[in-house]
Parts: sequence; structure tokens; C-alpha cells
Amino acid sequence: MRKFLAFLRYYWFGLLISFILLIGFLFFLLILVSPKQDVQKRGFIPCTEALAQNLLSCPQENKYSCGIKHILGNSWCNIKVIGKGWKDWWQGKQARPWSNYIYEPQISVSTDKNDEFYAEYKAKGITPEWDMQNLIKMSQELDKKLAKQKEEKQDEKTK
Repeated sequence: MRKFLAFLRYYWFGLLISFILLIGFLFFLLILVSPKQDVQKRGFIPCTEALAQNLLSCPQENKYSCGIKHILGNSWCNIKVIGKGWKDWWQGKQARPWSNYIYEPQISVSTDKNDEFYAEYKAKGITPEWDMQNLIKMSQELDKKLAKQKEEKQDEKTK
């Protein structure tokens, strides 16, 4: 027991700093592995969207101090999400403490009517890029024709 207490007496600061760094690394890892897109906007997604909006609204003259303030606020928001997960798990509302921020994301399936339109084009081998190239060529030809017509009108005026 004396050896352990002596070890703590000599190395308490290093152990404390190591513990803080470990917690920070685990916090970073949780956010890194969590889904970034979800239809229901669960987990850390609302915090990240709020951070993006806040950073964009920072004034140019004090953007660094404003940015740091919002990044720290985002970290606090992420801590609240983690705390809510533990609270919901403790109350029996979810199966695991991390179920509210590590989950299988639901990605929306596009129900756009244009998808059917482009499917017909793709079946013919026509893509929007090919269509754009044709439009550019047609625009250039039209510009040449208009330039010729202008020259002909100027020639008629000078005659």
C-alpha cells in the first residue's frame, strides 16, 4: 500500500493529465464514428449544424475569438448529447447508453420526378454533361450565325 501511495505522490500530475487526455480522445472518437447524415437529425447532427451556422455568422473583425467561443459551445452541446444518452439508458428509455448517437442512419430516398426523366436519358446513353456540351456547341453556332447577319446588315448599310 505504501508503494502505491508513493507512486501516486510522485506521479499524480502525470496520471491526471493522462486521464484528461484519454477522456478527450474518447470524446473525439465518439464524435468521429457517429453518423453525419440522418433524416431524423439524431445524435450530434443538430450540434454540428448549429456550429456551422454560428461560424458563418461570425463577424470578420473578431472571427477567431468568435470561432473559438462557438467551437467550445459545440463541445458542450456534444457533451449534453452524451449525457442525455446515459440518462435515457439509466431510465430504461434506450437499450445502450450510446444508442442515441451511434446508430444505423436513415438516409432519405429521393422521390424526385426528374429521376424518371433522367433515367430515360441514361437509357439512351445521354447524360446531362453530354446534353450541356451539345447546348454549348449549338450556342456557338448561333453566335456565328448572328455575327454573320450583323456583318451582312452593316454591309447593306454601307452600300
